[in-house]
Amino acid sequence: MLENTTAGTCIHLLSQIKDKTLDQFWKDISTGKYPIIDHQGNLGYSISDEEGLQFVRNDFTPSILTGYEFVFGHVFLTDTIQELFSEDKVLLLMVYSKATQNLLLSELNLDTRYMIDLPRGQYSFIALLLDAGAKSLLDSTIYAIGLPGKGDLINPELETFYTEHPVDIEDFIDPTPIDIKRGGPFYVSLIMIDINRIPDCQDFILNILQEDEQLSLL
Repeated sequence: MLENTTAGTCIHLLSQIKDKTLDQFWKDISTGKYPIIDHQGNLGYSISDEEGLQFVRNDFTPSILTGYEFVFGHVFLTDTIQELFSEDKVLLLMVYSKATQNLLLSELNLDTRYMIDLPRGQYSFIALLLDAGAKSLLDSTIYAIGLPGKGDLINPELETFYTEHPVDIEDFIDPTPIDIKRGGPFYVSLIMIDINRIPDCQDFILNILQEDEQLSLL
């Protein structure tokens, strides 16, 4: 495991959320409440239906000219990543809009699909596998990062091919922002990547979010 690969050092946006609310978010994870937090520090909770669909509520506000679209997705785990999971790990979904500079962070249930309604626009989607036993979210070690996959990952043939050719993971991901526009619903499946395959997590995330480095250090 790479040293100092923590959520706080890798993703500067997280450190801009109010400490008190961020601490409550982390505390609620340990109690199984599936919390949600945004960049302004608004805290909420997701719900799941009987069919195994987790609804991630959000407070992103659309402009007068935009509406909402539904986004469905799931997290794809290879055998290698599944071996990293244990009771002291937590899976989070991060959705970021550069245009509005808003951030949504939600705990995900590994055994369910997720659904989120977003105002139309471009968004970056990232999943994080973290150490749930850390004192705080910012201090938690990152074990794996999930990025949007190309094509339909629910396709059994594609899953089988990826499992047999794990070294070709770069051919399966597309980290560019996704344009959520009129005509949904949209489907965003995330492939988890071992953090040890990412030499510089901070620069890696900055590039994905297309974030200005100077602003990220404020």
